Amino acid sequence: MLQPTDGGYTNGYHQAGGGGGNRVRRGSRGRSRVRRGGGGGSDGSGARASQWQQQHEDEEEREKPATPCTDFDTAYFHSYAHVGIHEEMIKDRVRTDSYRNAIFQHQNFIAGKVVVDVGCGTGILSIFCAQAGARRVYAVDASDIAVQANEIVKANNLSDKVIVLHGRVEDVEIDEEVDVIVSEWMGYMLLYESMLGSVITARDRWLKPGGLVLPSHATVLYMAPVTHPDRYSESVDFWHNIYGIDNSVGVPFFVVSAIIPLAKQCAFEEPSVETITVENVLTWPQVWSYDLILIFVSAPFHGFAFWFDVEFTGPTVLPLNNDMPPSFIEPSNSYMTEGNHRKKRPNPNEALVLSTAPEDPPTHWQQTLVYFYEPLDVEQDQVIEGSLTLSQSKENARFMNIHLEYSSGGRSFVKESVMR
Repeated sequence: MLQPTDGGYTNGYHQAGGGGGNRVRRGSRGRSRVRRGGGGGSDGSGARASQWQQQHEDEEEREKPATPCTDFDTAYFHSYAHVGIHEEMIKDRVRTDSYRNAIFQHQNFIAGKVVVDVGCGTGILSIFCAQAGARRVYAVDASDIAVQANEIVKANNLSDKVIVLHGRVEDVEIDEEVDVIVSEWMGYMLLYESMLGSVITARDRWLKPGGLVLPSHATVLYMAPVTHPDRYSESVDFWHNIYGIDNSVGVPFFVVSAIIPLAKQCAFEEPSVETITVENVLTWPQVWSYDLILIFVSAPFHGFAFWFDVEFTGPTVLPLNNDMPPSFIEPSNSYMTEGNHRKKRPNPNEALVLSTAPEDPPTHWQQTLVYFYEPLDVEQDQVIEGSLTLSQSKENARFMNIHLEYSSGGRSFVKESVMR
């Protein structure tokens, strides 16, 4: 059921307007007010409830104030009201099947328990949890898609189990601890859209010690040098020959010195989300900050590709404060080398893994590429050194700054871009 606006509940946020259109992939996540239980009695249970309520209210007073909802946030949430975004995500069978399989693999942790779905979208993951036997599911989303999610819940006769809360996780209230948090929070390059903070907020506010978070772990970010001559050719080399129109001295009709820099800026200034293959990858991937990369083949070096994995494993005790890094985000290198080839390490826990790597079935995340304005020619066994820094944009916290330094063959370069 969608919580009503009267009786101490809220059914959403007031739209602040403004905030220009952002390129967005998928949905945001939200907070509304729920009161369960309570009441009094002469048998002492009412006193115990009152004592718990007073303690809970004291704890709430000590909570940090919620981060204000900015105009950028409002525009972000509004974009997720469009059904097309949710269609794209649900049609991604790798993504949706991975979550469904993970939920039913962990059915013994979910059955009879309380679940929060952070950023529920259409409510599909909440329904999976209800089908797995959850006693109650709080489906939270700040987008107006929550209205449709509530209708979907009712159509599936699950209103007694699934409570749709229309609001931000930072604003809604759930007056009980939860056993499980499920969320599809990952953005391009894993961290784009900054939705992870909402999952951490939900964890710190409601998750019982030792509770389950799905997904439980994420490989922070894989990166690998790539060659992609076709992409460079279609964006840049195209301008060298426009319908064969040359002047008498052989200079192309479009003056190259004028148009080519603009073409490169247009094509490569911002990160590009696209699908590549293993043939584009020049060597095995590194994890986030890299020091040395050894090239396997001689080829033009056009930029770096990024992708991620997430893992669904059993519950672990998580730190309950925002000052510690979330333990479900871990650097790890699941790749090893064998001769001049790369392959994934065997998974010792046989955990379910959702991968966005180029050698795995494609997902709607695809891979994120940061192209150079000028390709570098690299030789087999040549070493590339450098570092990568990702940070939230001051312009809009849901944007991501990318600072890439790299050097090879005695030359050093810096590439800065913003993922908008």
